[in-house]
Amino acid sequence: MLNEVASIEFSTQQIKASCIAMLAVAGAHGITAAELELIRAFWTQADGQLGVLDESTTAAFSPELFVEEAHKLLLLDMCLACAFADGKFSGEEKAVIAGFAAKLGVSEQALSERTAEVRASFLGALSHLPDASSVAALAKNLA
Repeated sequence: MLNEVASIEFSTQQIKASCIAMLAVAGAHGITAAELELIRAFWTQADGQLGVLDESTTAAFSPELFVEEAHKLLLLDMCLACAFADGKFSGEEKAVIAGFAAKLGVSEQALSERTAEVRASFLGALSHLPDASSVAALAKNLA
C-alpha cells in the first residue's frame, strides 16, 4: 500500500495542513530534531509558497482538505513516519494519530494496517545493518 500512495501529490494547502498535523504528533511528547527535520523537509515541498515553518504553531488540523482516500492515507503515513522518526512511538503520539484518523473517517482497522506497514518500512530500511540487536530494540520501541 505504501507504494500506492507514494505517487499521490498534495496541494500547497494540504502540505501546510500535513505539517501542522505532523507538528501535533511530534509535539505530543516534545519535538525531537529527527521529527523536526522530517517536517521541514516536507514543508519545503511547497516550493517556498508557505514561507518559513512556524514550529510552534498550534493551528487547528483541517481534515476537510483531505477528501480522497489516498490523501487521507498518505497524511496518516506521514504522521506515523514523524512519530517513528525518533525511534519511539509513544502513547501520546498514537492518541494524536488516532484522533486524526477519526476526523478523517479512517477506521481503526485501516489505521492499524497503516501503522504496521509504515513500521515495517522503517524496520526494513534498517534490516541490512550488522547490529541486529539494535534493530530489534528499535522494533520494540516502535510497537
